[in-house]
Amino acid sequence: MSGTQYIPHILYSTALTSISMHLLWQRKTADEDRARFKAQTSILQELVEQLRSGKPISDEEITKSRNLACIHGEGKQSPDKDRTNIGWTDVLWGRKTPADLGVSDEWERKDLEQIRKEIEAES
Repeated sequence: MSGTQYIPHILYSTALTSISMHLLWQRKTADEDRARFKAQTSILQELVEQLRSGKPISDEEITKSRNLACIHGEGKQSPDKDRTNIGWTDVLWGRKTPADLGVSDEWERKDLEQIRKEIEAES
């Protein structure tokens, strides 16, 4: 029973590692967001300065600048966010996406078709 004395230490170290990884992920996400917003702000400020200066700017250039500044995928939800319940079987074995199931069904159909052709050829 000498091994049981280490269980609290293992749990504490696991919890601390998990918290530190979560905080690191939060910091990286915040840095990426900050950099993206700075880039958008600089693009839009440059566009504003060009418009205020009175230089002729083509509609195409304005559209390009606006497209660079807009957030891609805004308002769209990723497929991973649709399913929030993750079971242990998903953790251990992974999830089957509809695309994976369709591909395997297609391969099975092709295999069955090939076997059917071989049987017909032997007959």
